[in-house]
Amino acid sequence: MRQNLESKRADIEKQPYTIHSRRRKIAIAMLASVASVMSPLAGSIYFPSINQISSDLNVSVELVNVTVTTFMIMQGLAPTFWGTIADGIGRRPVYIFTLSVFVAANIALALQHNYAALLVLRMLQSFGSSSTVALAAGTIGDIARPAERGSYMGGVTAGTMLSTAFAPVIGGGLSEAHYGWRSSFWFLTAMAGVYLIVLIIWMPETGRNIVGNGSVPSKGLNRTLEDIFFKKKVVDETDWIDTRDGRPRKIRGPVGVIKILVQKDVILVLLANALVYTSFYCITVAYSNELKTVYDMETWKIGICFLPYGTGCSVGSFIVGKILDRDFQIIARRTGFQDGKNVTQNIEFPIEKARLRSAWYILLSLCGIIVIWGWTFRANISYAASLVLLFFAGLLITAFFTAIQVLLVDLYPQQSASATAANNLIRCFCGAAGSAVVGTVVNAIGMGWTFVIVSVLSLSALPIVFIEMKYGQDWRKERYFKLLQEKEREQSEA
Repeated sequence: MRQNLESKRADIEKQPYTIHSRRRKIAIAMLASVASVMSPLAGSIYFPSINQISSDLNVSVELVNVTVTTFMIMQGLAPTFWGTIADGIGRRPVYIFTLSVFVAANIALALQHNYAALLVLRMLQSFGSSSTVALAAGTIGDIARPAERGSYMGGVTAGTMLSTAFAPVIGGGLSEAHYGWRSSFWFLTAMAGVYLIVLIIWMPETGRNIVGNGSVPSKGLNRTLEDIFFKKKVVDETDWIDTRDGRPRKIRGPVGVIKILVQKDVILVLLANALVYTSFYCITVAYSNELKTVYDMETWKIGICFLPYGTGCSVGSFIVGKILDRDFQIIARRTGFQDGKNVTQNIEFPIEKARLRSAWYILLSLCGIIVIWGWTFRANISYAASLVLLFFAGLLITAFFTAIQVLLVDLYPQQSASATAANNLIRCFCGAAGSAVVGTVVNAIGMGWTFVIVSVLSLSALPIVFIEMKYGQDWRKERYFKLLQEKEREQSEA
């Protein structure tokens, strides 16, 4: 039985990883990147309008801030539901449904006139948009082989981080328009609506348990309008090679995400990422407060001061994507896999060492910059220094995020959306905790010492990285053979 399973896997691996051309893969990756922008854009475009909303709805700023918290909570929870569904039924149906919910929520938000509706609809908005990050990561895992996955994932992450930086600027500008703060929701409606039309017409299904490497014809919502109206229908199964990754997977919902979370190698990776992500949020929250307190800046200027941060995040994504691909090739040659281009899911390949090879110096550099950045406020020097340091902090933070995200897709290539959802759950809750306490700590001990603590928090991810590099492959092998035994048992019982 095991020989039959391994023989089928070998037959699949003889086929091209994907039938899509490089140009088409780039187009798919770009569309996935645009989708992943929806959640951070919806979250951050809202910030400049908080005071306007408070005044118009006649509620306190604190109550409006509650809608920010509930948005973040749903941002962490929703992907645990949608990620496993996307891994089971394919990417397209989930893209279509969740973005339809997002469009409807934005229309309702633009039209509502009371706080209760705002609170509920912001949660619905997050429910519809937050899965797109996990879906984008899953899509990249579907079309990009491990040797090139770093560059593709870097491009997707760059779009996500850039939207986070520019969203407050866009939101501030739109809030001055005729419709005031409601203009932001109309903007999101138009953007998501146009994207949804393009997706329905052209975006192909990429889920490997549905279409394999793209050669297996899709059905129902998994088919594009382009396929239906302009391409020959394939009805004879002899016309195509079955390159799917086994039988369609069960939809386990949050239980599937929890099963990923409890794996030894995965929880370590998620913990390391969560520690750095908490630092990311601490910087974001504390920065705006200090610019107002120390430099007495107006709100729109504070928004512009975040642009170097977002630019650094985007640049870091592109740079680390290339570094990850280079590291992959270096480890491949050292371990006898030539340039690594034919490596897909080989358990003998040390993927942990390949993805985390550069993580240690990224972390050390980041910790140094965080400490210096914190003390620039204590020294009362020109805020230009903080802007330069913020650029490099954003670059290094996102470089680490991208490396972790690519590794998660490598560890769970058949459940990449679920793995990304697990990552999103842990980091969002840790980030929310960090943002909740950082203001209090700054008030108590000042920016300098606060960000010494934040630096130590990031530095504590370093030993976790080394443990993962040393033992991760053994844990992955252990999991692989356990799953193989489960498949053998299922087939023998069938």
